[in-house]
Amino acid sequence: MRNSRLPVAAAAILWTVIAAESCAAPPDWTTHKDRNGFTVSLPPGWKAAADRKSGRVAIDGPARQQVVVWPVFLPAGLQRASAGAVLRRLAASAGFGSYAWREPLVVGDATIRFAGSSGDRAAVASFTWAASAKGTAGYLFITAAPSAAYCGQEAAFTGILESFRAAGAPAKDVPGALPFVQWRDPLEGAFTAQVPSGWTVEGGLFRVASVDVRSALDITSPDRQVRITFGDRNMPPFVEPDQMLAMAGIREGSPYSPGYGVVFLVQRYLPGAEFARQYVALRPAKGCANLVFTENRSRPDIDNVVNGVYRRFAAAGMSLELRSGDASFTCQENGQPMAGYYFAGTLRTRAASMPGGNWHVEHLLGYVAAREKAALAQQVMERIVASIAINPDWARRQQQTTMETSRIVAETSAAISKVSSDTYWSRQRSNDELSRRRSNATLGVEDVIDPATGRQIQVESGSNYYWIDARGAIVGTETHTLPSIDFRALTRLP
Repeated sequence: MRNSRLPVAAAAILWTVIAAESCAAPPDWTTHKDRNGFTVSLPPGWKAAADRKSGRVAIDGPARQQVVVWPVFLPAGLQRASAGAVLRRLAASAGFGSYAWREPLVVGDATIRFAGSSGDRAAVASFTWAASAKGTAGYLFITAAPSAAYCGQEAAFTGILESFRAAGAPAKDVPGALPFVQWRDPLEGAFTAQVPSGWTVEGGLFRVASVDVRSALDITSPDRQVRITFGDRNMPPFVEPDQMLAMAGIREGSPYSPGYGVVFLVQRYLPGAEFARQYVALRPAKGCANLVFTENRSRPDIDNVVNGVYRRFAAAGMSLELRSGDASFTCQENGQPMAGYYFAGTLRTRAASMPGGNWHVEHLLGYVAAREKAALAQQVMERIVASIAINPDWARRQQQTTMETSRIVAETSAAISKVSSDTYWSRQRSNDELSRRRSNATLGVEDVIDPATGRQIQVESGSNYYWIDARGAIVGTETHTLPSIDFRALTRLP
């Protein structure tokens, strides 16, 4: 895994999503922290151990239950057509060679799983992968138990897999045996991460509003030759421009607040690859000369995995879609050659009954470093992102805050919408009236209403009173004198 770039980050992103959304482990479970670089929550009587050579983690239960988590790296690309054969071979290498596996089920473009059995035992194996320039990185997951009891173990299997966290490679994997220390968010205690000892670390969880929280880290080496960032506290949430906002005079580039301290920036949706490129030029490489993007690509391999998780947790009538991408670049800073890399994942939220949608930058990480230290920056970034862990107590508190705010928003959104609409139509009516009067003055006409039919009629101006007969003939007079009994008065519009 150390030879891959984004697969490590992708796995960490997926774990972060699960950690933020899932419930805490039952109170009688314990957390196993392994010296080989992972933590996992276990039910009573379960044990976990890692094979240091292969990186495979084996978790065993007291009633012959088994869970296997195995990060693997393949030096070549992987296609869906060959994924089934790869999964069978990995399962055999993990000790499940005697199992008879059924036909594989393909889930998206980069996840495959199948069920199998051996004697009185049942198992489910799955493999999810992500491609990189150097090969394919992925994770093998296997759960097994006696056939008669397998279904009853699903809650335990799910809890174990959702709690699994990789803490990153040992410090000796980083050039120079760089030591790492545990860093805790100083603002709300929302998350922890492992960071290089002696490096400058700034940031934490910034609460802009009750439901607008932004995590950001800025990590700089002592010689200031490496700068790694995660998130951006100045990055607001976005709302896509739509007809309703345009009618209210709120256009792209304008701020828009629905209330409760939340301020959106009206901005068309940008997929991750496009956002990463624009962000690099705007922030990390702003002071660089000769900026050249050596690679800028979308990452559907990551999107397929993460969007599967979002679909599990999306509320009815809502859709969540992540589109991620990355950008590699070179530039010169004060004459020094620099190299950098940024990954961005933008999450779009849309309601089935509403136009447009909201979006925000769900994942943003990368670095700028002196060219000769780019490899160090890459490894440190991977180590940090793989170590990030959400505080489950904070996640529960934030979920409650979000639910309470959401209820308030739901109860008042109709009123807000009506105020916006009424304001627009009132202004529109006023504008229409001014336009009508200006046009009539230019053409020498004015408007009258026939009270009997409600029809609006345009007549030549110059009279004080206007009349119409049964045949539709219109007459103007200077005084309020009925021309004949066949006529009725017309009402002048101001």
